[in-house]
Amino acid sequence: MSEPRLQHVPFFEALARAEEGSPEWRLTSAGLVTLRLFDAWLVEGPSVVSAGAWGLRAVREAIDAMEAGSPSKAILMSIVDAMESAGMVRVPLVAPRLLAYARALQFDGRWELAADVHRTVIAHAHPVEEADIVIAANMQLGSCLRPLMQLDEASLAYTRAGCVAAMTGDIVNVLRARIFEANIANDRGNLPLAQSLLEETIRESAANRLTEVRALALHARADVALPRGEFEVAVGMAYEALDGLTAPSARDRVLADIAVAFYELGMRSAARDAYLILAATAQEQYERWVAVINLMECAAADGREPMFEHYRRELVDASLPVALACQYHYYVGQGYRLFGRNVQAEASLKRAIQLAEQHRINEVLFRAEQSLEALRDGGVVIIANAPAPSPAPEVERVADAVREMRELAGVAG
Repeated sequence: MSEPRLQHVPFFEALARAEEGSPEWRLTSAGLVTLRLFDAWLVEGPSVVSAGAWGLRAVREAIDAMEAGSPSKAILMSIVDAMESAGMVRVPLVAPRLLAYARALQFDGRWELAADVHRTVIAHAHPVEEADIVIAANMQLGSCLRPLMQLDEASLAYTRAGCVAAMTGDIVNVLRARIFEANIANDRGNLPLAQSLLEETIRESAANRLTEVRALALHARADVALPRGEFEVAVGMAYEALDGLTAPSARDRVLADIAVAFYELGMRSAARDAYLILAATAQEQYERWVAVINLMECAAADGREPMFEHYRRELVDASLPVALACQYHYYVGQGYRLFGRNVQAEASLKRAIQLAEQHRINEVLFRAEQSLEALRDGGVVIIANAPAPSPAPEVERVADAVREMRELAGVAG
């Protein structure tokens, strides 16, 4: 007979990494004991959350020990309150609160933990009677797995979401699942498939007057234009998408892609405006980290060593996911090369190569190996600062709009 599988392994691993008694440890511990109480409630019934139950008291004490400002604290307490007041095991009463907790973890860049919570919901929600919950949990699970480079599992999550949506006649989520599948195709470099899926989705969403879905598809289509070098096309599509989106996190992601296109067009000032907005105001920790890495890259390209060091130090102790850690070490290495600090450059590039090899991040591996070889052959790299070709008037208008956004946000340039 096989041993029962340990549940919530990511939480145990996070606890092992944290210093006992630290805010991080208390936050993770409170989440873990709440999830274990939920597991017990499902198996043993309402008695585990009855008044005076030892387990219930212990969980409430763990939540009370969290820092007062933690967004997760009130959510975890609401999960416990919902179980206690339910009178019977009712998953639909608790599942939305679990999803809210998972989203809070995502905003903090804790994807492994968020994915565990989403999987917990998926395992216990009914795919027809609680279709909205199952669809949302699978969509968000895919969003957690993409930055972890677990693309096969992310694709399966989006497929499950699309299947449940199709069974229940939910056209909005059928189309949203298709957009996310196109994103996975783009991640894998299958640009023709991604473009085909997205153009079909743009047509269908326009025909059904689904403004927000069309905007999501336009943004994803702009993402396909970027690796093809169609940067002005990407700016135009992404900016059009911005008008149709209401969720702040979705708007953040569009602005990040506009910044990438600006940078590639040689419009570093416009790119910096967008990254400064994101570094200061983005909803999700992931987007703030990406913005700071790109501000570091901009500072190196502009020869601003003090600003480069400022941004480098801002991230040196951050718990970056592996894909971002690769990017971080690569751009630190590139910056050190520019400033003639070859010993530090070699160490950073070697670290980028090590991570890229371990996790099969081939694009970064190729660039870092090339950079390391060039460093050993000739030392300092020179970035040309010749004036960029004048962008199209429509792109200039978007740059002006982004600058106004930065000023309205009160972010210094």
